[in-house]
Amino acid sequence: MKSKDKILISSSAKGTIKKSAKLAQELGLGLEISRVPLYKDEKLTVKETIDIINDEIKDFNGRRTLHGMFSDVNIASQDCILRKMSQQRCFESFEIGKGIKADTILFHSGNKGTKHYGSIEQFKKNFTAFYKDFIKEFEKTGIIAVIENVFETEPNFCLELIEKVNSPNLKLALDTGHVNLYAHQTKAVDWIKEYGNNLYHMHIHNNFGKNDDHSNLSNGTVNYKEVFKQLEKLKLNPTIVLEMFTEEDIRKSINLMSELNFFKPEAV
Repeated sequence: MKSKDKILISSSAKGTIKKSAKLAQELGLGLEISRVPLYKDEKLTVKETIDIINDEIKDFNGRRTLHGMFSDVNIASQDCILRKMSQQRCFESFEIGKGIKADTILFHSGNKGTKHYGSIEQFKKNFTAFYKDFIKEFEKTGIIAVIENVFETEPNFCLELIEKVNSPNLKLALDTGHVNLYAHQTKAVDWIKEYGNNLYHMHIHNNFGKNDDHSNLSNGTVNYKEVFKQLEKLKLNPTIVLEMFTEEDIRKSINLMSELNFFKPEAV
């Protein structure tokens, strides 16, 4: 049975961080801060962004994680200017995470799914070079960085990246909805098995393999009974974020988790 300190909702659930934090508090769950305000307002500094978020969650006393900035971010780009700008966003995400007392910060890999061998190898080289330096900031603070799959079609891609960096503070985040959308030759249970003890964080939501719907767990073709069974079979205990964007979908998903004896909510 999953403990409530390991279940979070997204701050996009109710439209604003403050409203989502209130819902998380009501449900007794944690909160993953997403859509960092710095994205949309070029006038904001990192400090101002931290102050805004902390004010929004001042009445929230649960666990919090941070979804690092991701829009057009590619720290392994072959374009040196784009690479530098992306790396700046990662360092800013780290400072924001530290400032809001997040224990985990999630980043997309930045892989765009190219099938050109030379480009793939250069991506891996650039990624590894950046993270070998970047992860030192996490090792100093104890914060965990996790890499989330997006366009990857098989689990070994992200697994190889973190193995090359080789840090106890760099782990994997599995997005089951993305697996269903982009990795049609595999299932989420396959990724869980491959990731093993490197699986630290999860985003769970559902879709029908065509659009990134972020629907409730029963509305799509991801079989969550299999997913939860695989986690329990392998005795894995990752943090799980219900990454759906309406209160109704969150409550439906919690009910399904309860029916499958994976999580017992206090109230929904």
